[in-house]
Amino acid sequence: MRALRLLSTAAQAEGLLLRRQGAQLGRAAVLGAGAAGFGIAMLILLHMAGWLWLADRYDAVQACLLVALADGILAVILLLMARGGRDHVAEEARELRQQSVALLTQPSVIRPDWQRLAFTVGGFLLERALRRRR
Repeated sequence: MRALRLLSTAAQAEGLLLRRQGAQLGRAAVLGAGAAGFGIAMLILLHMAGWLWLADRYDAVQACLLVALADGILAVILLLMARGGRDHVAEEARELRQQSVALLTQPSVIRPDWQRLAFTVGGFLLERALRRRR
């Protein structure tokens, strides 16, 4: 029974981990696409207004270089904002999954031969499936 609970806990932790990672990836993609769309529209207008304003004060080449510098600064700011943070719940779920699998495959648990064989094969298949996802 203990082995089944450990296997169930490992499966639940894996499910939670996959849901959290999927939600984080989806959220980052949607926010990144929205930021890119608004950023492009803003940069087009800023380019036109900035270049016209700078062209009155400097020549055309210097105005283009100053607009390009502003573009570079904005690109760095957007890239820094797009980075994801640490997800503590996902990290705890990963640790719980690893502990459950380690306890499941521990040889100190006394089981009948058929049960030991079944859990050894199940643990092997679970570890193999987890390695493929990485």
